[in-house]
Amino acid sequence: MEQSESINELTSALAKAQSEIRNPSKNTKNNFFKNEYADLTSVLGCIRPVASANGLSFIQSVEAYNGNVAVSSQISHVSGQWVKQVASVELPKSSKNPIQDLGSMATYLKRYQAQSMWAICGDEDTDAQDLGIEDISDEKVAHLDAMLDATKSSKEAFLKVYGVENLKSLTDSQYEKAKKQLQQKKAKQAAQ
Repeated sequence: MEQSESINELTSALAKAQSEIRNPSKNTKNNFFKNEYADLTSVLGCIRPVASANGLSFIQSVEAYNGNVAVSSQISHVSGQWVKQVASVELPKSSKNPIQDLGSMATYLKRYQAQSMWAICGDEDTDAQDLGIEDISDEKVAHLDAMLDATKSSKEAFLKVYGVENLKSLTDSQYEKAKKQLQQKKAKQAAQ
C-alpha cells in the first residue's frame, strides 16, 4: 500500500466513516458456489454516502498490460492526503473472449479492493447483529419519521443517502447525524 507523506487527517476521517458504514447487502447469487454475495454496485453503494459525508473520495482505475489486468484503488481526503492499493492478475492464456475476461477480472478486483480498503464484507454471513452493532431504537425511528414528515423530506432519498433499507437499520452515529441535519433543515424552513 502506498500513502501520502502524512495521513493523520485521512485516518481520522476514515475512522469516523468506518463507524458509520454498514456491510453491503448481498444481492447476487453465485450459481457455481451456490452462495450469495454483494456485487460491485452494492459495495460501492454502501461506501459513497459515508465517504462523501466525511470528506473522503474513492477512485478506482483499470489498466491492462502484458497479459495482466491491474486495478488501482485510492481513498483521498479533502486535505489532499491519500492511501492507494494496487492489485493485478494474469489474464488466462486460453481465453476465448479476452475482453470479457478482462472486464470480469477487473470487476472482481475492484470489488475485493473496495471491501478491503473500507473494512467491509459482502461475501460472508457477517450481518450487523453478529458484529454486535445494534439498530436504533423504535423511539429514534419514530422521531426521525416525524422529522422527515415535518420537513417534507423524501424518505426514499433519505434512506438512499444513508445506504440503508429502512430507518431501523441506521446506526446510532448515523441517527445523531441525521437528526442534526433534519433539525437544521426544520430551522431553515421556519426562518423562511
